[in-house]
Amino acid sequence: MNSISQADIPHLTLVSSLKETPRHTSEIDPVRFLQTISASLELDQVLDSLAGFLDQLVSQTGWEYRYAEFGLEFSGGQPDRHRLEYALTLNGHELGALKLMRGRRFSEADQIRIESLLGLAAQTLQHALRFFELNQQLERDPLTGLGNRRALKIQGAQWLADSQRHQEPLSMLVLDLDRFKSINDRFGHPLGDQLLCRIAETLRMQTRSADLCIRLGGDEFAVLLPRADLSEAMECAERIRHAVAQIALPTASDMTINPSVSIGVATCRVGAAAEHSHHLTDDRRTPDLSEAIECAERMRCAVAKLSDSLLVGAAIQSHECVDVPASRPETDLDLLYHQADDALYAAKRAGSNRVLAGASGMTG
Repeated sequence: MNSISQADIPHLTLVSSLKETPRHTSEIDPVRFLQTISASLELDQVLDSLAGFLDQLVSQTGWEYRYAEFGLEFSGGQPDRHRLEYALTLNGHELGALKLMRGRRFSEADQIRIESLLGLAAQTLQHALRFFELNQQLERDPLTGLGNRRALKIQGAQWLADSQRHQEPLSMLVLDLDRFKSINDRFGHPLGDQLLCRIAETLRMQTRSADLCIRLGGDEFAVLLPRADLSEAMECAERIRHAVAQIALPTASDMTINPSVSIGVATCRVGAAAEHSHHLTDDRRTPDLSEAIECAERMRCAVAKLSDSLLVGAAIQSHECVDVPASRPETDLDLLYHQADDALYAAKRAGSNRVLAGASGMTG
């Protein structure tokens, strides 16, 4: 059995193919390989392409890739009894660990073929990792470490499409701190920043690992909850509200800040009829192809535009509704956000430190 344990991982140092062309076999055309693997900078696509070419060389039944620094794990195929693992580096930079598996042992000739192909792939893999890191930085709020509006745009659009495809609910919470401006004015922005970080920590603790926590800006936050209906979203919002109320932030003047939040909730209801507003025209005719294409393009371009305009909606508390007049947004993600935002402002008007649900009328 030629299985290499975790403790015996060979450290393969890869050399850029621009400086030295590694040995390769006739089974793989290196030009075609480089063209294919370099066609995308998305890490998952680069790894899938690499795994496909490795399969041509050594017929592995499964593979796993890990990059500990970013907490990345990718895999394909099925685990098997014989395993070969490489800790990859290029010019002193770690590129992660790649494990190949199959039912028969890997020969020395197999290892030479694998290492030759990995040498060719090294620079593309490094570029893909840098691209992933850059995207992570672009989608993170530097103060709190939460996602930002760009993360909401990208992940939100994907989850919304998934919820409609699989007929599953999707909910959003929009929340902000009550009287945060007076805290900043009285105690200074450094203490205000500490409070924002405590709120971010609370959101992480009170939500699921599958949820997306966002800082929209200032003291406004959002939480996107896939596969959560309105009841589950309301429960999550109440947990957050109660947890925030337990925060006690000391000040330099021996005072204690006890913050509170107001939260608006909205849900994309599976199977619901489109009820954007009773002011909107009820036109149920099937759009033609040109209209559908135009709508899709508008959605692609406008999904990030979480503007401050309000949507006609309602906030619910004790079975009472509060109408909030406004204009219709351009996308379903806009609609979900504005319904939650409307409910947030209704909660503010009702006295703050409470959770209200916005009327949802999106189709699933």
